[in-house]
Amino acid sequence: MPKTLRWTLLCLSLLGLLLASGPRVPVEAPPAQPALPADLDAYLAQSEARFSDLVPGTQKQIIWAHADRRQTDLALVYLHGFSASRQETAPLSEDLARQLGANLFVTRLSGHGRSPQAMGEPSVRDWLQDAQEALAIGQRLGKRVIVLGVSTGGTLGTWLASRQPDLAALVLISPNFSPRDPMATLLTWPWAQQVLPWVLPAEHVWKPRNPEQARYWNHHYPTQALFPMMALVRHVNDLPMQDIRIPTLMIYSPNDQVVSAQAAEAAFARLGSPRKQLIARPESQDPSHHVLAGRILAPDDTAAIQAQIAAFVQQLPTP
Repeated sequence: MPKTLRWTLLCLSLLGLLLASGPRVPVEAPPAQPALPADLDAYLAQSEARFSDLVPGTQKQIIWAHADRRQTDLALVYLHGFSASRQETAPLSEDLARQLGANLFVTRLSGHGRSPQAMGEPSVRDWLQDAQEALAIGQRLGKRVIVLGVSTGGTLGTWLASRQPDLAALVLISPNFSPRDPMATLLTWPWAQQVLPWVLPAEHVWKPRNPEQARYWNHHYPTQALFPMMALVRHVNDLPMQDIRIPTLMIYSPNDQVVSAQAAEAAFARLGSPRKQLIARPESQDPSHHVLAGRILAPDDTAAIQAQIAAFVQQLPTP
């Protein structure tokens, strides 16, 4: 082999090694969940009062099944999607909780429900901590907990299920196991966070479909916010999903224009639960076929989604 070629191959190998071993967005485990105070409503109000830019109607909230605020047999925990808020599929979780006689906790992921720039603040760890807190509150609200996650909230719900084998059920709606755009994978590559901001626009902007979506979603935010979202997706895809044996219902659209339906199907196939159900809904009132329920984008589909979830829950084995 000519000496020049040997040096060229060596340099290319070293360059490849440097690129492959470059920094990625960190995924750090959250600290242990601290003990919650007795008065959960006051705790949440105080926690959310820190943010002067909070959009009314997006704050963390408990919706009690009974006036005396007693624990119920089932509690429902709702995790919304990336750039969305608890209003994303409302009143789905509220109506479902009422039907089940369950207390409900609707969370707000860090950076969401606030000014656009706030979306650039949170890390993956912050969102994992939000999910962990939501579950801890759910465990106070009910003897058994059902986690309902939408889009990236479904990604977080899957992470919780991998750590909490005694969940009563996991319900995933349009879960984000990969965006539909395959180019999004570039955001998870080594050096991506250092290099891509030089070529990507500073802000990610999309057009809301109506005034309520404009109010309750962040429809323009720093492009930097996409990096932790994709790091979370990569992290959850790397989990041993075959070890998740919690009863799981996944509702999705094969025509989803936001997340990859094929990735959702693949993740569902990997789940180790002996009791799991996959429901495909090819038609949706939402033109993007992603937000499958809720008064804002899919009001006519909400009752059907609620009925499908309730039917699944009612078939769960009693403890």
